Amino acid sequence: MIACALFISILESTIFSQIGFLGIRPNFFLIFAVLSALNLDPPEASISACIMGLCKDVLSEEPLGLNASFFTGIAIIIGIWRHKIYTNSILAQLLVVLIASIVYRGGSALVVWLSYGNLAALPTLLNIFVGSTYTAVLAAGPYFLFKTFRPVRLRQDIH
Repeated sequence: MIACALFISILESTIFSQIGFLGIRPNFFLIFAVLSALNLDPPEASISACIMGLCKDVLSEEPLGLNASFFTGIAIIIGIWRHKIYTNSILAQLLVVLIASIVYRGGSALVVWLSYGNLAALPTLLNIFVGSTYTAVLAAGPYFLFKTFRPVRLRQDIH
């Protein structure tokens, strides 16, 4: 998972920094954190989400630890609820990515607003909803990677 986080870090800082829609970039770290929470055991998913968050913290301008705490919290919540979600469906997983992205972006905006008190409402809402939709749409590629390369012992765990 550390190699995956480093690979995403390199891609986000080079190629994916040029990919955007209305100036909004997708969050590939969040995609992998959510997909690992849906497809791995809860302890492994929490650790991988924390690693993804720490790598995102190093690359972002947000307060240090914000991404790691959000990603870990989201992975724990998804880990608790994942047996109630039909995780074999791509639509269910993309919907979970969408909801997690809305929670993450909204929570990050709230922390920034509480920290600095300077946040424009309309661009922030646009970032939350358009960015979350964009992230969920682009999660289809990593979904097929997870489906193809996840460990064999977890393939039998899917209901």
